[in-house]
Amino acid sequence: MRKINTESLKPGMINGRPIFTQNGIVLFNTGTVLTQGFIDKIIAAQIDFIYISDEISEGIESTEIISDEMTSVTKKVIFDSLNRFKSGHLSGNIKLINSVEAIITEVINNPRVMISLQEMRNKEEYMYMHALNVCIVSCIIGKRMEYSDKQMRLVALGALLHDVGKVQIDFDCTRYRDDYTEEEFEIYSEHCKIGEEMILNMREINSVVASVARQHHEQYDGSGFPYKLKGDSINELSRIVSIANEYDNLLYNMPKGEELKHYEIIEIITAKAFTAFDPSLIRVFRSSISPYPIGSGVQLNDGRVGIVAKINEAFPTRPLIRIIDSDNKTIIEEIDLSKSISLMIANEKDVDK
Repeated sequence: MRKINTESLKPGMINGRPIFTQNGIVLFNTGTVLTQGFIDKIIAAQIDFIYISDEISEGIESTEIISDEMTSVTKKVIFDSLNRFKSGHLSGNIKLINSVEAIITEVINNPRVMISLQEMRNKEEYMYMHALNVCIVSCIIGKRMEYSDKQMRLVALGALLHDVGKVQIDFDCTRYRDDYTEEEFEIYSEHCKIGEEMILNMREINSVVASVARQHHEQYDGSGFPYKLKGDSINELSRIVSIANEYDNLLYNMPKGEELKHYEIIEIITAKAFTAFDPSLIRVFRSSISPYPIGSGVQLNDGRVGIVAKINEAFPTRPLIRIIDSDNKTIIEEIDLSKSISLMIANEKDVDK
């Protein structure tokens, strides 16, 4: 299985992972042979990439931290919950709480130390997948920090509901906030306070979760919003969710044509230690997220092109690479970069171009 940009899709390719609609319904199953009509549907859904299965990617397995089935179920729960919240119905969150418990169980039981998170997503499902991915990354950090069951539940719920206030503001939140005008930013920033108030009115949810909604845009150096809190005056759960939130936004929410490479995102976030983010938590984040996702295409410094076949958890910048002959679509060899000192990844590269 390998990642392929949507514009490189061709009829006859085989879908490698389920593609879901925004409310968790399967659009295309694993193993679906893509026709031009199916490709047109994927493009119309504004999905930037999918995963395909073919001979050159045989044996390369995805490293999702929660199962596709869990993703589907949770997306539907989030979809239904946010629609209820938008209508003012803030109670009856048992399904949401149960989903959090299930996510935590899968994260805790997953033996992987380091993950690479790159999920298929379209614009319509931004809110749902953003909430889910921020929850997953926050849980991974909590797991590495050996959080108790109670702490894991709080950070997971806080992450899942951190942006709930957005359902009550009339604003397109699918744009990255650095692109906002001053007036737009003022409207956007209200979602923190609104989210806090909404969660405080949810009887089943611990009030600590409300502080995550309020503080997830505060920054370690005091330059954040809405209250310009600084350092340890921002609770730790919020500091974790802040990092996970920025990671997911940089990964999926950049303007068209300004998308960042995955390793660039890791470096940008790491560079914000001591300013935007708690440096001790950045170290945990850095040791939890692989800069080169499995199945992604890369180019080595000697010009050869390949696919990331396996993450090297001891040396995350030096994974196992399957070298490909791009013209003939054949496998040449596999190289463990941890054992090849002179070789390194120079860039991400679509093997179909």
